Amino acid sequence: MEIQFQHANPYSGRESVVLRIDGLLPDQTVCVLVDAGQNVAIDELLDEDANEYLTAVCLTHAHLDHYQSLGDTLAHGAPVYAATDTATILGDVFAAGADQYGLSNTERVLDQLEPIDEWTQIVPGLRVHPVPAGHTPGAAGFLFEVTADDERRTIFVTGDFTTRRAAGYPGFDLDLPVDVDVLVLTAATSEDFEATLTDAVGTICERVWAGSTVLTTASGLTGLQVAYLLGHLAEQWDERLSIRLVGHVAKLYDRLEYSVPNVATTAEFADPSTVLETDGVTIAGPEVPIDGSAKRLFETIADDPGATLVQLINGGSSPVTSAACTTHHFSLSSHPTPNTIDDVVEALSPIHVVITHQQGAAANQYKDKYASFVWATDDTDCYTLLDDSGWTPPPWVTESTKRRVQSGTTTMGGVLGDAIADAEIPLPTVTRLDDVDFGAEGLDLTALRDRLSVEHTEHASSETPAPQQATDSPAPSTDRVMTDGMAGELPIPDGDPDIDSVLSGIDVRLDRIESAITGHDIDARVVDAGDGTLLLRLENPPGHLEHGQRLRVRLLNGIDSERDDDQSAQDT
Repeated sequence: MEIQFQHANPYSGRESVVLRIDGLLPDQTVCVLVDAGQNVAIDELLDEDANEYLTAVCLTHAHLDHYQSLGDTLAHGAPVYAATDTATILGDVFAAGADQYGLSNTERVLDQLEPIDEWTQIVPGLRVHPVPAGHTPGAAGFLFEVTADDERRTIFVTGDFTTRRAAGYPGFDLDLPVDVDVLVLTAATSEDFEATLTDAVGTICERVWAGSTVLTTASGLTGLQVAYLLGHLAEQWDERLSIRLVGHVAKLYDRLEYSVPNVATTAEFADPSTVLETDGVTIAGPEVPIDGSAKRLFETIADDPGATLVQLINGGSSPVTSAACTTHHFSLSSHPTPNTIDDVVEALSPIHVVITHQQGAAANQYKDKYASFVWATDDTDCYTLLDDSGWTPPPWVTESTKRRVQSGTTTMGGVLGDAIADAEIPLPTVTRLDDVDFGAEGLDLTALRDRLSVEHTEHASSETPAPQQATDSPAPSTDRVMTDGMAGELPIPDGDPDIDSVLSGIDVRLDRIESAITGHDIDARVVDAGDGTLLLRLENPPGHLEHGQRLRVRLLNGIDSERDDDQSAQDT
């Protein structure tokens, strides 16, 4: 048996890799491409004269930098494997980006697409199993098991991954019940994803509850992930927050059969004003509103000083910053921290680590860092990991490194391979979880509660009477009617009074008193809208209120302005 690897696009995204395996088929090298990012040219990578044929393509997830060249890599009728939910949305993803990104042969890709959720044989002696990878909804890494000459070896390709969940999909579990011999590790990292995600969600909630019309622009899967968090968050906190998904984001949500509280979808719309929420947020793509649904919606709110644009950007796009509406932008890069990268290598303890999705100094930092042979190459050469003599170290490592790695090498791969084949040790599946765990998603609930002044308990409904405030003020005199400031002392007219005028005045005041007494208290929250403007956001307001209507508000005696459960009462 011989196992080699080759970077498929080292001068572009460097996320695509070819695995070569000899010894499985007579006179043929089995070649598996994992991901097809920008500038992957399979004809230039494989040599048919040397009997190298593309046997399969494995797609880790539906992000452009992993499928952009997929239509150009369909050599030799190779099947395209993807986890079931990634395969489910791939047609919608292609439809949304085919023209903009020049995608080719998309129909042929879909014809050769094979969804998998369990062990699947590629050729005799080689099978693959998708493993949850977090990162984005439906993402998966791939575990390969190679069997030849009574020898079993395992290769795990992480793809982009996180140990965090992604809109209910599980993250990568470091406790993988298989001994991994070769780890092809995506080493892209992010130190501040969780803080940025929390900040973005907090900003959206603040602006919605301040009464702003909020448009959030994001890629399809990022928009889906944020909608999942906002919808469940509003339900848990019993807050009023409607979420409208439009265009591509709506199609992905519907295709994956999500059912999130407070979320509604509109895949197509004629009038942008009909899908812009006045008491919620509208989420559309792309991530910068220069095209598609996002552009149409942004043009509707751009000149409205009371509206808000929140851009969730993952990549090199420049945000829109010039508009009459308020604009915000957040860079959301869902990758693990450097410490998590170290934890993965330590937990799996592979013999070889192949670094992908990094180059130059960012990749070289991993050399000699672990008790493994680390490959941080930046070319399209083929490198041998295993041959007839055993595991092959990189040619540049020192003898001390060889001894260090080999001293920790075991033969457990073969033993565990037998166990996998005979007992089918259960592996985690790329299946959406039923429970909602904000912490596991990367959302800091404590920080959000502090920022938004939300208590741990649910808010009382509008029917709950407001608590009465104790007061030491003397009882009002009988010649003064206290009606929340709406009526003062009854005037005593000079001279002989006109009885009809007096009675008419009394009737008016009695009506106002009755209105004040029969009205009801409503919970409200003070919201800082910026520029010295404070707003009151009513909880469950009565239906007869209209935009622009003027109301008189009574603040109860002894009110504590720093409490987040301050009460305000409306005169009706």
